[in-house]
Amino acid sequence: MDNIVLIGFMGSGKSTTAKLLSMSLNIPFIDSDTYIAEQEKSSIKDIFAYKGEAYFRHLEALFIESFSTQKGYIIATGGGMPIFNSVKKLGICFYLQSDFNTIKQRILQENETTQENTRPLFNDIPKAFSLYNERVKIYENSCDYIIDSRGDTQVIVDTIISLIPNVHS
Repeated sequence: MDNIVLIGFMGSGKSTTAKLLSMSLNIPFIDSDTYIAEQEKSSIKDIFAYKGEAYFRHLEALFIESFSTQKGYIIATGGGMPIFNSVKKLGICFYLQSDFNTIKQRILQENETTQENTRPLFNDIPKAFSLYNERVKIYENSCDYIIDSRGDTQVIVDTIISLIPNVHS
């Protein structure tokens, strides 16, 4: 089976959906940011801080190159991956679309729950909103399917599974 690739803005539900898809289909899940951080033995934040965004985007390109020749993975991409690199050759691509207010609420709730701000971009809400607006069309043009990610995660997973060719659930 081709890789199932989830793209979308931060907070759109890519990792949560990928984990549930992985369990439902019994195939491995990879988060590209986690994979890159493990390969670099450094956090994404530190890679950006000490080596720069261009270096990180190069690592994303290497990730795409590596996983585009493999099959049978659920891949949750970083929010910027499809903006700076084509993800089409990775597999069948689903854009988890959500409105900005839903994303903002999820991230603020996540920060409250974890007592940690893992998404510093949301310290500047107008800047985050501007970035969101810049990226929407690129996400739309980078995917095979657009999935509304505002609802129940199991419904989202079931919808994705129904759209994957050659899957017998």
